[in-house]
Amino acid sequence: MRSHQVDLSVTMRTETGKSAAKRLRAAGRIPAVIYGRGVDNLLVSVEAATFARALPETGWYSTLIQLEVEGAPRGAKEHPAMIMEVQRDPVWQRLLSIDFHRISLREKLHAQVPVIHVGQSPGVRVGGILQHITHEVTVECLPTDLPDHLEVDISGMEIGDVLRVSDLAAPEGATILSPRDEVVISLAPPVRLEEVAAAPAEVGAVVEEREEPEVIREREQEEE
Repeated sequence: MRSHQVDLSVTMRTETGKSAAKRLRAAGRIPAVIYGRGVDNLLVSVEAATFARALPETGWYSTLIQLEVEGAPRGAKEHPAMIMEVQRDPVWQRLLSIDFHRISLREKLHAQVPVIHVGQSPGVRVGGILQHITHEVTVECLPTDLPDHLEVDISGMEIGDVLRVSDLAAPEGATILSPRDEVVISLAPPVRLEEVAAAPAEVGAVVEEREEPEVIREREQEEE
């Protein structure tokens, strides 16, 4: 499915520095910058609630955004862009800043696109363990052809089967650049209860084997 374009309103800001950024965040806004092709760096801010509604986290790096900059000079009010980076507080997980990269709609770009699985696997129904290993792939295309995600069909997967990047179907106008042999989905056999029960015993045996030579040495020293 091709990514839909999101319209997002941002506002010019003149103050910089940590104190100014804190004031913006306290007011419910996120400091941001627009940079890239054909534009001088523009310092802007975006309302946090508006950003969250318009762009779910899964679409941050694979969505074409039409920015409308309030307070910008004539000729610099509208910018096609994509998110290049989002900084987030590691403790509270609130958004600290956003980097918007201005792009050309006529030039191909590289983007990370999420991979999701669809369908019901017969191998899962009999106890197989589905392992989703690769969650994103690199895609090259024009911004207007950018998919919001790629789908991998697991409806034919049995235990022991593997699906690779080569099994993904790119939409028209897009090329997948990730290595073709990279594993996307694998279906592992179920873990047997006896294997789980045996694991602690095996660990204990290893410990005993490691401790035995030390005990022997201690006894030899006592005999001397």
